[in-house]
Amino acid sequence: MLKRGRNRLGLACFLFIFAIATLGRAQQWTSVEVVPDKEKEFQKALYQYQLGNYKAAFIGFEALASAAVLHQRMTAAWLMTGKSLYHLERYRDAVGYFSRLIDTFPQSQYVDDAHYARAQAYYRLGNHVKAARDLLWLLDFGSDSRLKGKARRLVTHIMREKVPSAELYDLLKAANGARSAGLVAIEIAQMELAEGRNQRARQVLNAYRQAYPSGPYDSAVDRLLREAESDRPRPTRVGVILPLTGYFSEEGRGVFKGIKFAQTHGPYAKQVPVQLDVWDSESNVIKAIEGVKKLAKRDRVRVIIGELESDITAGIGALASEAGVPLLAPAATENGVAGVGDLVFQMNSSLSTKGSALAEYAFNVLGLRTFATLAPADEYGQQMVDSFAARIDELGGRIIAQQWYYSGTDDLNLFRQFSKIREAAFAYDSTDVQKLIEEAEEKGEDLEEKDIAVYSIDGIFFPIYSEEIQYVAPQFALSNIRAQVLGGEYWDTVEILRAKQVQPYINGCIFVSDYFPDETSRTFQNFRNQFRLTMKTTPERWEVFGYDAMTLIQQVLKDGARTGKEIAAKLSRLEDFQGMKGKISFKGNRRVNREVNFLQFLNGRIIRHQALSN
Repeated sequence: MLKRGRNRLGLACFLFIFAIATLGRAQQWTSVEVVPDKEKEFQKALYQYQLGNYKAAFIGFEALASAAVLHQRMTAAWLMTGKSLYHLERYRDAVGYFSRLIDTFPQSQYVDDAHYARAQAYYRLGNHVKAARDLLWLLDFGSDSRLKGKARRLVTHIMREKVPSAELYDLLKAANGARSAGLVAIEIAQMELAEGRNQRARQVLNAYRQAYPSGPYDSAVDRLLREAESDRPRPTRVGVILPLTGYFSEEGRGVFKGIKFAQTHGPYAKQVPVQLDVWDSESNVIKAIEGVKKLAKRDRVRVIIGELESDITAGIGALASEAGVPLLAPAATENGVAGVGDLVFQMNSSLSTKGSALAEYAFNVLGLRTFATLAPADEYGQQMVDSFAARIDELGGRIIAQQWYYSGTDDLNLFRQFSKIREAAFAYDSTDVQKLIEEAEEKGEDLEEKDIAVYSIDGIFFPIYSEEIQYVAPQFALSNIRAQVLGGEYWDTVEILRAKQVQPYINGCIFVSDYFPDETSRTFQNFRNQFRLTMKTTPERWEVFGYDAMTLIQQVLKDGARTGKEIAAKLSRLEDFQGMKGKISFKGNRRVNREVNFLQFLNGRIIRHQALSN
């Protein structure tokens, strides 16, 4: 029924347009007749429109619009018929009515409304250039100041977010007067300046000035011309999306402090001026997405730094890539984040990269061959264990046992999991536990199963959270498994590892981490001292992440990148960038940092092991 009704509506539109075209050739209206009944019909249709009954309104307005007599409500009926169709999402039919009004009665008091309404319909149809032309017409010839203001805001939005740069020049050619030409010329000049093409910006502005010596935008044109003629490079707009309030606000503010410090005191601060456009995501994915829309479209930033959480980073990364804006993620680690868009770059290695790298290190450098794993039964634990085990299998090693547990308990009991690992180890090396106990009894010795040490597992991998190490370490010791302890990225907090219920059981453990600043180097010491003096705080992990992100962007800009495409191309080829947190290399790893730190906790200190050669 709904489909049939829409077809009838479309047929009515077609018949009306055909009839009015024929009427225009066959009959010349010479005067307007005041018909009282038409006023009543118009008010009835208008009442339906105001109630939101757009189909009933269309029927009423269309009857008035198709009348053979030119009555006092004819042009208003044409306008309102089109508006009713617009609300019924019949945009093409609506355009027909608005165009007929504009072409047939160019002096009508409703022409301004018809141009604006037609622009809205074109916008809905995705014909943004035609929409912009109607709006620019209003700037030059419209008499309604309210509509002109709305037209200026909408056409600015269209030019910045919907119209390709090449088509802006077409709009400039089609401009009708000083106001429309000035608005387009300013938009083009800003775009050219942002991309470092000062000469082209000057050409556009000077051509406008020559055509309109005393235009309405003189001050803006003068300012842009001064900027275009200056030898000083224009600041590159860099977007920042971070949780400055909300659940992760402390971490977000730390990253932002690092960004600000690099902007003003980094190694390229004087060579590469940067303007920061900052958006508070409030630790909320919807707010973060709103930020991308604003920064990438309205503010025209060239690159964005953000966010902290992997899922939010993936969401804004996909949107930023669609808009042609690279996203540099300072903290995301989960697998697949960089895969959501061609312009997403992860400064930290992914979980699969870490798991695979640790497996290769354990096998090739440490010489371990048999392994067991114990991990939380969540996405983090699964990704780390899967990548670790897959690489061990490829290298020819053996995973003897895999056990899982559920995180979040205050008293984590892993007796069952460690018992299963022991059972698997005894099965692997054919240890007859019962025979050993019986032999001990014959000798008068008291031997229990837990007293029999496990030697057939070379390494045991614990990709666990930092707060769970205090529970896992003593239970691992009680399990009597004599294996090299391997840890994940949450093991790099020395205060936790030094705890008396932890250190004796995991001394010598080896783990992977994205973060390990070389505190013995003069470069890092100078950075830390200057940061303390300037920012009145000591830089920790989050501040270093922010500093490295901004310094990396500044280096790419110093090397000549200006557009999002150029920035992304240079980032894709990045290799051996020495950040404060460690090296960063995107080349050959699908825009994910391939560099991993191998760390060891030994006698109360964390030291770095030699990295694998790439």
